[in-house]
Amino acid sequence: MDKANFIRESVDFLHRYIMKSLQKQAKEHGVTIPQVKVIGDVFAHKTVSIKQLSQNLKMTQSTVSDIVERLISKGFLVKTPNANDKRIVDISLSAELAEEINESILEIANTSLIGVLDLLSPNEQEIVEKGMRLLVSAVKEKMKAEGMDNDEFFEVLYFPGEAKHGK
Repeated sequence: MDKANFIRESVDFLHRYIMKSLQKQAKEHGVTIPQVKVIGDVFAHKTVSIKQLSQNLKMTQSTVSDIVERLISKGFLVKTPNANDKRIVDISLSAELAEEINESILEIANTSLIGVLDLLSPNEQEIVEKGMRLLVSAVKEKMKAEGMDNDEFFEVLYFPGEAKHGK
């Protein structure tokens, strides 16, 4: 239990650090963390409804709708009627944002950890990477054993070749 507690606390600490770093970067671009989360989910799914966004992000539909409207007004997202059901509105990235994200997504995603990894020797970096690969692999197996769909997790985490529709 001590190992599990240490790993959980470590992952929580790393997550908080990355979120703080993203918050700093987002602020420089005039967007909030909830807006970044919406943009990230739309990026991961290409096209998504407000209902699906709210489920994915564990936010109320009204909150997501407000965030989407702000992002549309900033030119980051676009709304289009769903081809199959006119009652549903599809949300996708604007052409400008999609191009910008495609050009720099890996740099943006990794920026917060690059400076941290630079504090470690190449050997220590390899140890960290190997440990993370082992942990993620074990989580993937546990999810599979429990019947959980892991595709979207690996797409969001940018693990090449792990998802059916790898990015």
